Amino acid sequence: MPRSSKARVPGSARCRGPRAARAGVTAVLAASLAACSLVSVKTPEKPLSARDLNARILTHEFSAHFIVAIEQTADNIAAGTADPQVRMNTLRWKIAAAGSSERAASQIVPMMSLLDTWALAVQMSAYLDGGAGRALFGAQQPRAVVLAADLAHEAEELARGLTAPQEFTADRGFVSDYAQAHPIESLSFARASIVDLWVQDRGTQAKLVDSLGTVPEALAEARDLARMYGDTAPSQLLWRAQLAAAESGLSGEDLQSALRRLDERMGRLSAMADGTPDLIRGVVREVRQRVDASWTEMLSSLRTQGAGLSSSLTSERQAATQALDAERTALAADASRLAAQVVHDAGEEARRLVREALLLATLLAVVVLGLPFAAGYLVGRARRGA
Repeated sequence: MPRSSKARVPGSARCRGPRAARAGVTAVLAASLAACSLVSVKTPEKPLSARDLNARILTHEFSAHFIVAIEQTADNIAAGTADPQVRMNTLRWKIAAAGSSERAASQIVPMMSLLDTWALAVQMSAYLDGGAGRALFGAQQPRAVVLAADLAHEAEELARGLTAPQEFTADRGFVSDYAQAHPIESLSFARASIVDLWVQDRGTQAKLVDSLGTVPEALAEARDLARMYGDTAPSQLLWRAQLAAAESGLSGEDLQSALRRLDERMGRLSAMADGTPDLIRGVVREVRQRVDASWTEMLSSLRTQGAGLSSSLTSERQAATQALDAERTALAADASRLAAQVVHDAGEEARRLVREALLLATLLAVVVLGLPFAAGYLVGRARRGA
C-alpha cells in the first residue's frame, strides 16, 4: 500500500502541471480581452441624485411601515368583533393594501414611487372616511379611519422633506386631483396609473429616463425589492388562505373540529387494523385477487383486439397489393400497346420516306441520262437538215 501511494504522487503532480498551464492561458486571454478596446460594457453614465436615492429608500421603508400598521389595526379590529363579515373585510383590506403598497413602492422612477405611495394613502383615507368603505368595520370603523389619516399625513410629510417647497406644492395638488378623480371604490383597490397621468400633466417636461440610475443602483433596488416582497409574501399567502376558508363557510373552530374527527377516525382504523390482522390480510388478499383478475382480463382483451387488428391490417395489405398488381399489369399492357403503335407508325413512315426517295432518284436518273441523248438527237437532226 505505501508503494501505491508513492506511485500516485508523480501522477497528481503531472495533472497539476497542465491545469496550472491552462489556468495561466485563461488568465492571459482574460487580460487580453479586458485590454481590447472592442470589448466593453456600457453602463448608464448618469447616476441618481441624492434626492432620488433618498426617495427610493424612504419610500420602501414607508411601504413596509404602511403594511405592518394596517396588519396590526386589521387584526385588532378582527379580534374585537364577532361579526364574520367584518373579519372577512379585515382580511380583504390587508391583502389589497399590502399588494397596492408594494406595487406603488416598486415603481422604477423614485419620485413616481413616492407619489404613487402618497396617492394610495390619500385614496385609502378618503375611501374609509366618508367614501365607499365607510361601513366596512362596523363600530370599529374609527380605528381604520384614524390609521388611514395618519398614514396619509406621514406620506405627505415624507414628500415635504424630500422636495423643494415649490415642487412640493405642485405635487400635493397633483396627488389631491388624482385622488379626487380616481377614488377607491371597493376592497380590491383598483387604481388608475399615476405615471400616465403625471406624464400627461407635465407634458414634454417629463424625463423619466433620467431617473433610472446606474447598474449598481438598479441592482441595489432589485435586492431591496426582493427583500420587501419576501417579507410580506408569507403573510399575504396566509391571509388569502384564511379569506378562502372564510368565504367557503369554514371557521377556525370548524377546521379544528374536522381535524379532530379525522384523527379519531384514523385512530379507530389503526386500532381495528391492530386488533384484526387476519381480516386486514384477507381484505388485502381479496383486493389483490380482484386486481389480478381485472389485469388478466384487460390483457386478454388487449391480445384479442391486437389479433383482430393484425388480421384486419393483413387483409387490407393484401387487397392493396392486389390492386397495385392490377394497376401495374394494366400499365404494362398500355406501355406495350403504345410501343407497338410507335414501332408500326415509325415503320410506315420509314417505308413512305424510302418510296419517295426511290422515286426522286429515278426521276433524277432519267433527267441526268436522258438530257445528253436528247441533246445529241436534236443536234443530229439539225445537222441533217443543214
